[in-house]
Amino acid sequence: MNQRKHWAWVSKTKRAWREAAYYSALQWRSTPSKRRLEGTHLVSFRFPMATNRRRDPHNYYPTIKPIIDGLTDAGLWPDDTAEYVATVEPIFVSKDQPVSVLIRKLQ
Repeated sequence: MNQRKHWAWVSKTKRAWREAAYYSALQWRSTPSKRRLEGTHLVSFRFPMATNRRRDPHNYYPTIKPIIDGLTDAGLWPDDTAEYVATVEPIFVSKDQPVSVLIRKLQ
């Protein structure tokens, strides 16, 4: 978020995150028992990092938004408003772990 990248690079990167989330959600929904999620769900993110230097989790929200949009495009929930989706700050994990998005229902 603190970086000032060219608009074309930003657009291409956001599109890649959105499409990756979309196709991952479609793959998950291809299981017969998986349908649209009902109620409000908490979404958390784990991003792998190559180094242990300090990072500000708030700067990753420009990455989180396209992921949420991709999940919405895939039909996991009707809309990405607070009625259906809540997020928490991302967690940084070792570089050996994959990017992961964890979704759980809020009571």
